[in-house]
Amino acid sequence: MLGKLLSYAATRAAGEAVDGLARRAIWTGLAAVLMVFAFGIALAVTYWSLSPRFGATQTAIAMALSCLAAGFIALAVPSMIDRAKKAETAAAATNPVTQTVAAVKEETEAAADYFGAVQVVASAFMFGLGTARQLRRKA
Repeated sequence: MLGKLLSYAATRAAGEAVDGLARRAIWTGLAAVLMVFAFGIALAVTYWSLSPRFGATQTAIAMALSCLAAGFIALAVPSMIDRAKKAETAAAATNPVTQTVAAVKEETEAAADYFGAVQVVASAFMFGLGTARQLRRKA
């Protein structure tokens, strides 16, 4: 019976996750299409408003160069983010507090993998309870 209950809960959670993901993908796709249309309309309006003042050829060249510059910036953003993450990781690696936290996390995960999560939590609870009793006796 417990197995059926767990199976039902897992199936339901997976179904809700897939439904949520599909819904998010559809709305994100619709938003992307609308943004592309808005960008196209903005380009047309910009061309119509600038071409009488600067001429058709100069306006088209300026808009093309602006779009090209924006494209190059968009291509550079992921590498800039990667460099920032690497710098953050390097800075964190030299921090002794971060190293200690990472070591404790690694040991905790290894203990949970070896002994099981329930036994690790129970042991930590008993350790904390024993420490609290010792502190209470000293106080």
